[in-house]
Amino acid sequence: MGHEQNRGAALLQMLPLLWLLPHSWAVPEGFPIAEVFTLKPLEFGKPNTLVCFVSNLFPPMLTVNWQHHSIPVEGFGPTFVSAVDGLSFQAFSYLNFTPESSDIFSCIVTHEIDRYTAIAYWVPRNALPSDLLENVLCGVAFGLGVLGIIVGIVLIIYFRKPCSGD
Repeated sequence: MGHEQNRGAALLQMLPLLWLLPHSWAVPEGFPIAEVFTLKPLEFGKPNTLVCFVSNLFPPMLTVNWQHHSIPVEGFGPTFVSAVDGLSFQAFSYLNFTPESSDIFSCIVTHEIDRYTAIAYWVPRNALPSDLLENVLCGVAFGLGVLGIIVGIVLIIYFRKPCSGD
């Protein structure tokens, strides 16, 4: 088991050297791509988690930082890196927050090898309606239904004509 760990550590140390090979078949084309999304559906005032997903990454050496209204954020979780196909990697960074309608978050990904920086922004959109709005609309619909029944009964009584035998 110790021999396999030493071999794995040696391979990890060689990853930056593979990047230096010109036109290597193992190097994905392009630069790291970052995307930001919420872990749960967006509801203002309820705790949620922002996810920064980084793809097209090789070698897996990166720094992820978060900003809120262009101010650095502290206290985000570690960055998790995983292999995809071949020698391509992807990474995830998580930030717990409570969304507000005026929020602007950015995930800043810096690739350690070539210092390329990718920035992904998140602004709230398509928020779920609050329970208050749902309850108000339900109450208005119920009230209109009851009003319709009352008006219907009054109109039936008012326009009811007695049957005339003649």
